[in-house]
Amino acid sequence: MVFGKLFGGGKGKNGPVRWTSASFQDAWFRSLDPEWREVCRIIANDPNMEHQFKVALFDDLKSGDLDKFRTQLRATLPMLHPENQAKLKAINTSGTWATLDQLETRRFIPEKGEPWPEDALDLAKFALPYVDEDGGRRTLFYPLHFHGEGHLLTIAPTGAGKGQRFILPTLLKFEGPVVVLDPKGENYEQTAWWRSLFGQVFKFAPGQPDSDCYNPLDRVKSWDDARLVADLLIVPQSRDPFWDDSAKVLLSGLIYYVVSTRPPERRNMAEVQGLLAASKEEHDRMLEELKGSDDRRLRQAGNLIETQTDGLRTSITTTLHTQLEVWSSDKVSAITSTTTPGFTMEDILVTANDYAVASAKAGKWFGWQDKGDGQIERAASASVYLIVPPEEMKATITVLRVLLGQLLSEAIRVRKEITDRNAADKELNPRFMNYPIMFYLDEMPQLGYMGIIENAVAITRSYKIRMWLFTQDIAQLKEVYPKWESLVANCRCQIYFRPNDANTADHVAKRLGRKRDIWGNEDWVASPQQLMGTEFWDDCVIFQDGLSIRARMHTPLHEDPDHKEWAEENQAKYGKEPLRAPRAAPPAPPKEGSTGPTDNPPPPAPPDRAGQSSSGVQGETADLEDDPEYQAELAALQARMRARKESKASWEDDAGPPERPAGSSEPPRRPPTPPSFDE
Repeated sequence: MVFGKLFGGGKGKNGPVRWTSASFQDAWFRSLDPEWREVCRIIANDPNMEHQFKVALFDDLKSGDLDKFRTQLRATLPMLHPENQAKLKAINTSGTWATLDQLETRRFIPEKGEPWPEDALDLAKFALPYVDEDGGRRTLFYPLHFHGEGHLLTIAPTGAGKGQRFILPTLLKFEGPVVVLDPKGENYEQTAWWRSLFGQVFKFAPGQPDSDCYNPLDRVKSWDDARLVADLLIVPQSRDPFWDDSAKVLLSGLIYYVVSTRPPERRNMAEVQGLLAASKEEHDRMLEELKGSDDRRLRQAGNLIETQTDGLRTSITTTLHTQLEVWSSDKVSAITSTTTPGFTMEDILVTANDYAVASAKAGKWFGWQDKGDGQIERAASASVYLIVPPEEMKATITVLRVLLGQLLSEAIRVRKEITDRNAADKELNPRFMNYPIMFYLDEMPQLGYMGIIENAVAITRSYKIRMWLFTQDIAQLKEVYPKWESLVANCRCQIYFRPNDANTADHVAKRLGRKRDIWGNEDWVASPQQLMGTEFWDDCVIFQDGLSIRARMHTPLHEDPDHKEWAEENQAKYGKEPLRAPRAAPPAPPKEGSTGPTDNPPPPAPPDRAGQSSSGVQGETADLEDDPEYQAELAALQARMRARKESKASWEDDAGPPERPAGSSEPPRRPPTPPSFDE
């Protein structure tokens, strides 16, 4: 009986507490809201208050007369133990923070002995004040993780520690494929060496000699692909959509024209940008080629361009030429005229999925393994770092927009195909370990409005695509995305910390709501002033799955001595340099003065034949030896097949990663992982 345990059978002047119906009292107690049940527990278990005062208080509460109950409680509050007085003053009847029980129920914190899902991200810690048996006070910390479907949004000002507290720690632990917008290059410098154990590392960094190459036009196979590139290239400049739409029509036509008519070494954005500055004679010749093309789309583009007035066309081409000028710069054109083998989203996702499926079917551990004696079996989750210094972000914005947009668009298509193919595989356990791909988009609003990001956040939850968006404040997001509230709402996990502007602080305070204590007083759960002050300096506010969570942030990585020790130890063991793919050879330059598809390209450098031994095969492909497009495709295919062959050999190796013995409670041996940074 609940009340028997709560109130006991002690006697006072009024005798023992006698209830007319035990079942009624029990049901009444269970019907109370959690905060009022807590009030009952505190009063019933208090060692100082006389029994008759407890009886009077509960009679008032049972009658439903809260005003009378509050009056009596105020009068008798000094009788309670000081700790219980403080507890009663702190109890709120609405608008409260998430409790430990709620976090465990929603699986932010696992039950004892339950393993974490492999795709979990360690976000922060839940702080719980604790008093031990000896009266000692300390704080217990429970790690809070994000796992499963959905996207994340973090809003905090510059210098608050988004990278040190969230991006870097999760990059070191998450073993799935990632695409990282890395403005400062800090993420690459501190995590690429470790993530190269998870799989191939690609670094796209204009101006850096070791940059990988990515040619957006290599991924243009249709008019729709050309239209996507045009959408990404054009940052909306006008309130009148007519200008932007007209510019996209012209640019789509030029892109598709270059892909369809130019030789391989000239199918790049520098060629497109050059057409925007073409002379009248060159423009007229191109227009005639478009109108006379066998391709319906090219003919339509030619007709649409022809219908544009000279003034409009001149205005559009002049503006586009200025916006796209960066594609003709030496440091950008050098790495966007060809593509590093394997540097496509299709290769990245198919390779990762093939590895995961093969591991699942073979009963092997998913992930990299240190087999000892210097033997390392690397996994197949690629990491892509897009590095542009903040001071160059504005000038190269179109380059970043195209790369990110193409990678994301292709990820949506390929992940859907992979999901359907895996579902049809009857030999595959539907719950096999297969990481999502994560997009870390730091300083996301600086890219300008990107409809594909807005759409991806809304539709890709079930495609194993996870996006983590970062911005400085609500105003920055609102300026770029008119439907910013929808974008925020579609992010399952929203993290705010250290707001330094009133708009963001007000937004968070209103989301938290107001609380009403048991005395009937109302106040903010956390006021804007509190959120901007020192009280929340080390804490963040997380909104997820209907809960409002106050969490303690991790120590910044550069301040953590455990991380420094871990990094030094493992860099000495595995090296400081990441595993990189061989960079593709630059395309042969066109002949001086060549302008069209009929020009004969210069012969490429002789390809490396070290890997070929069959004279029959060489004879069959002799006519293709001087075809640069064929050689580029062949190099990419060879790189993929070598990677898959190495992976397959490691899966079938009898001395593969240690398997869990039958009947053993010992988990399989795993390689070292980064410390939790706050243990």
